[in-house]
Amino acid sequence: MHVRKLIICRCFHVSRDDIEQRLADGDDLDTIQGDTGVGCGCGGCMRVVLRLWGPDGNPNDQSVYFNRPEYTELDAS
Repeated sequence: MHVRKLIICRCFHVSRDDIEQRLADGDDLDTIQGDTGVGCGCGGCMRVVLRLWGPDGNPNDQSVYFNRPEYTELDAS
């Protein structure tokens, strides 16, 4: 039976299992990014990665860079 993995980073095909295993092994965010590329493509996965990173990390750290801007509505007039 084939088990499907939840892909968190589509740019580099990194699964939730991959990230969680590295976190369990004690890897920090820089190491995980360097080894897997997660968050280094479009940046769309970083919010999920930081949620997985949990309270031991600092998701509000200003050094964390997001490539993708927040959604904003445009005035069509």
